[in-house]
Amino acid sequence: MPIDDAAHDELPAGEQAMAMLLRPVRHAVNNLSMVMNANLDAAVPQLVEGERLTRQVLRAREAAVAYDSLVRGFLSLGREEGMKGAVAGRFLQDLMPLLSLAAGGPLELEGKESATILRRRTPTLEGALILAASGARSLATGPLPPLRLEGARLGMGWPLPPEAQAALEGLGATIEPAGEGVVIALPTG
Repeated sequence: MPIDDAAHDELPAGEQAMAMLLRPVRHAVNNLSMVMNANLDAAVPQLVEGERLTRQVLRAREAAVAYDSLVRGFLSLGREEGMKGAVAGRFLQDLMPLLSLAAGGPLELEGKESATILRRRTPTLEGALILAASGARSLATGPLPPLRLEGARLGMGWPLPPEAQAALEGLGATIEPAGEGVVIALPTG
């Protein structure tokens, strides 16, 4: 994402360095993920089922896939803003690793088969939903309520932090109270 030079100069040196290195790091991470996943995919069929080494390689493959999803999602938050259409279910499924981190625990998504097309202002929508997921940290300890997706309506079982509500409304989403939480009507079209 472009950085205003005046604002950039006011950032601490570490943040300036992160901004400067975002693109090359994103490229390096993509290459690393591709090499790890391709080599693990090629190795699995060569292994003997049930052996300890096979289980270890399969666990490494699962970790590589989780790493890939998490890091790619995180690094995409630094992309230039743009407008794209996105299939609701797939978009939210891809965002789940970051939503779970923000929520402070594992989240499940019900309704991930939703084929409704969202109007996605990226990375702003992703950021707003991550802020919304952080509201789950206010809940008592225990399993988190699942996210519920029906078309373009996303239910969260907790109240939204004010900054999340403002960001979502700025994107054209509407928010309605629902039990202990909210239902967010995400922008479509």
